[in-house]
Amino acid sequence: MSILQAEPRAEGPTTKQLRRMGITPMAIIEKNKGTVVLQAPERSILDALKGASALGQFKVQINGEKTPRSVILKSVDKDPVANRLLHVAVLEVSQTDVVIVEVPIHFVGTPAPVEQKEGTVLHPTTHLKVRGQIQDLPDSLEIDISGLEMNHSASVSDLTISDKLEVLTPLDATIATIAPIVVQVESEAEPTEGGAEPELVGGESEGESESGGEG
Repeated sequence: MSILQAEPRAEGPTTKQLRRMGITPMAIIEKNKGTVVLQAPERSILDALKGASALGQFKVQINGEKTPRSVILKSVDKDPVANRLLHVAVLEVSQTDVVIVEVPIHFVGTPAPVEQKEGTVLHPTTHLKVRGQIQDLPDSLEIDISGLEMNHSASVSDLTISDKLEVLTPLDATIATIAPIVVQVESEAEPTEGGAEPELVGGESEGESESGGEG
């Protein structure tokens, strides 16, 4: 698990000035205590996020503290134009804290219709929402879909899930289905004699138009 080196927010420079120096403002939301404002190099934050677990868990070592804090990513604000970090907020957690997260579903195996190029796999649901302790949360859930046949589906109930977790996603939610590949063949339209006259949808009929002009 990655460890981010951070330090308390410096007094004086504004957040804009910090960002110009390559420093990103961030905050740790402490449990039942408050919020600690910090700062860290943008590159270091990006590296820490890249090395975080699939659930966004990593550690923050604050300058002056002996042990790093376990955190989960709460939010990331980015400048969509410059593609730069504006602010990062994390939630301090312990291994016994109960959280609600979305666990990614990984699909393995290739169904026969896909191998035969007759079908394609659709994934209406790609994450499973669960409630559980940090220590019991998996980085991902895996399911083998190689046995699925054409027009058959797999649902949340087909996943192997620890009984320590409370599943919040409906058990009948479809996570994978095999649909036939539809090939559309465009046919050339045969020209009609004289061509079809344009028709005004919702307009007056010929009789209504003539009677309206007389009076």
